Amino acid sequence: MNAYGIIVDKSIKKNIKIYRYMTLGKFMCMMEKQEVYLTKIKSWEDKWEMPTDEIENKYLYNNDLYGQCWSLEGTSDALWKIYSSNKEGILIETSPEKFKLISDIKFGILSPVIYYNNLQKALLELKNRKGVKAMFGSGLLKRSAFKHENEVRLIVINNEKCLDKKYENCTHINLKIDPFKFIEGIIVDPRASDWYLETIKLYCSRLGFNIIPIKSDLYSPDNL
Repeated sequence: MNAYGIIVDKSIKKNIKIYRYMTLGKFMCMMEKQEVYLTKIKSWEDKWEMPTDEIENKYLYNNDLYGQCWSLEGTSDALWKIYSSNKEGILIETSPEKFKLISDIKFGILSPVIYYNNLQKALLELKNRKGVKAMFGSGLLKRSAFKHENEVRLIVINNEKCLDKKYENCTHINLKIDPFKFIEGIIVDPRASDWYLETIKLYCSRLGFNIIPIKSDLYSPDNL
C-alpha cells in the first residue's frame, strides 16, 4: 500500500454516511465471499455514464476504469423501487473512512458524480481538469436526470499503479473486505414483510454480526 490509498473527495465530510442499495443475492454474496466487486464502467448499461471517447487527454483511462455506485440518500423511495423491485432489497450503511478496509487498492477515488445537462460543456470541463479528477473524472459523469440518486462512486484504474495487480479480460474485479468491520448498518426494504425482516435478522446473527438489521421507516405514519 502506498501513501495514496483511496482519496475521498473533500466534499464528502468524515461524519457523513454512505449507502448502497442491493439485492438480497448481492448482499449474501458480499457476506459469504467477504468481497466487494467493482464493475468495468464501459460495460454498464447506460452508455452515457462515460461518453468520453472523443476527448484527447493523456490522463483518460476509459477502458480501464472500474467502479461501484453508492449514494448519500438513505431514505429514497425511488432508489428502493429501482434496486428492490421485489421488495426484498437490502441497504448497507458505512462511512467514508471505512473504504480504506477494501484490500488491494493502492490508489483510487471516492467522489460524488458530476451531473451534467450539457454534454459538450461537461466534456470540455473534464478535458481541462488536472490531477486526481483528471485521472478518474471520465468515470464520474452522469446525466442530470438521475440527480435524485445523489450518487457517490468508488473508482479505480485497472493497472498496477492503482491495484496490487492488473486483472486481465474481466468485467468485474473482486476485492476482499471484512464486512463485519466495513458495514455500520443494515436496512431492509420498507415494503418487506415482517417474516422477511426476521429472516434477515437470523441470517446476520448466524454470521456473527453485532448489528441488528432494521426495516426502513420510509413509509411509517410518523414520517407522513
